Amino acid sequence: MGRPENPIAGPPHRQALVRYLREFRASTQVTYQEMPVLYPSVSAATHKRTASGENVPRWPRTLDFCVACFAATSVDPRPVPDAKKLRRLWLKARMEERGVLHLKKPRPEYIADQADLSQALSALYEHAGAPPLREVQANAGGSVHLPLSTLARIVSRETLPADERQLLAFLTGCGLHDQAQQRKWSRAWAKVTLPKLTSADVLHALYEQASEIVHESV
Repeated sequence: MGRPENPIAGPPHRQALVRYLREFRASTQVTYQEMPVLYPSVSAATHKRTASGENVPRWPRTLDFCVACFAATSVDPRPVPDAKKLRRLWLKARMEERGVLHLKKPRPEYIADQADLSQALSALYEHAGAPPLREVQANAGGSVHLPLSTLARIVSRETLPADERQLLAFLTGCGLHDQAQQRKWSRAWAKVTLPKLTSADVLHALYEQASEIVHESV
């Protein structure tokens, strides 16, 4: 199985992620040299870095590591990675690395004003693992739906989505596909961005409508 790996060090959530990766590889009895044989798109050196614990690997590299182990193993029954656990460990390690572990998962139903919405959208991005902006844009359907400059300003809390279409593109880009949840976000966006009519506005509108009806009937 090759020489022993360096001891796992670093922050606790990164350690937990690296420990899972190493334990999964051990369960498959696959060496780093064997990993690229049936999954040649990633080198053995890259896989070693992924499980080195020096930093938090990108999510695609984390997945590549487990897929390569799974593809190359001859153990029967073949060990299968726990995808949900792997994603949870990676997100915790990523948020720990970015110093945002304190951020609670946003609840759109509790958004009261534009500042709340801006903070919630930024938190949603962090809970998605803060992926590269171009990746978010691609998942959102491209620059037509979500310009990169606008996306950067939403993430940095400098602006809000210009309309509901842009809001939904942002949500999708951050991996939120559940339509019920998207509707909650849409309601929150409408509540804090669309102009609110006062009683005077309503009375004025009714008066104009009545005047038009009278004028047309004369």
